[in-house]
Amino acid sequence: MENNILQEIREHFDGLDFDIKAETFAAGIKEFSDVSYSYSDYFKRRYSPDVSGIREDDVYKENIVVHLSRRGFYNIFPERFFHKTVGSTGFVNDMVNAYKNRKVEQEKAQKFFNPLEEEFFLHRVEVEREEDRIFESLGNSELVYFLSDLWEINSNIPHVMAGKILKAIPFMHKIAGNLTLIQQVLETIIEESLTITKTYTTIPNTHEHNDTLQLGVNLATATTGASYLPKYTFNINNIKNPEKIHDYLPKGQISLVMQYFLDHTMPFESDFEIDFTLPQKKQNFTLSDAIFAGRLGISSTI
Repeated sequence: MENNILQEIREHFDGLDFDIKAETFAAGIKEFSDVSYSYSDYFKRRYSPDVSGIREDDVYKENIVVHLSRRGFYNIFPERFFHKTVGSTGFVNDMVNAYKNRKVEQEKAQKFFNPLEEEFFLHRVEVEREEDRIFESLGNSELVYFLSDLWEINSNIPHVMAGKILKAIPFMHKIAGNLTLIQQVLETIIEESLTITKTYTTIPNTHEHNDTLQLGVNLATATTGASYLPKYTFNINNIKNPEKIHDYLPKGQISLVMQYFLDHTMPFESDFEIDFTLPQKKQNFTLSDAIFAGRLGISSTI
């Protein structure tokens, strides 16, 4: 195997900062045909990633072996399937020879099962690739129309954003309730920068009194009741398209996208609101005959 190809695969693996699933990694290097997989490092799994190493084959130097820290058939079946039962002995030479024989038997058993293990693994890799093709097809316009109706996605939401939402739906069980993931996915969908602020919901006092009210005795100028229900404000920082500000207002496209996504990912007991800020240069109030040149309460204050 040429060193540059081996180096490319290693760089592809070393550039990851998380424990990638071996099937996903194998699907990502499918253009390299001379790659085999070995279940050889099961006992390292507690402190090793799923893909434990990438090395050249000891016999066929043109091949690359990806070592996986997974259980093979040798680790699953009882020992007596592969090893002879040897009585205890007090002689060191006998113990050393017994150990060497067991290592040879282990190596032969692992080599025997390796083609079958690799075949099962490659089958799961094909499943992974098929899932990738399905996710890629979610951008197809006809499928987006069909799935948008199925999931009751608002027809006013742009189909590009609807396609991104559909790609996130299979992972909703991981996204829901996780503010970090919610923020990352939303920023990808709307292509804007978000900040999330947490406060607590206040309950206004709307109780009506028929008795005589005395300020400071049984009357206050304003009362609100504090609650433990969280409220999250999703603020779009310095919107990228201030000329399309109507998209960020209620019933606008961006607002509808965020409303739909947050309805399906935020905890039921929490409340949320959507806000946005304009770029600094757009906040100057300018009197003009042009429409939206100055927006009181949005781009300007008195």
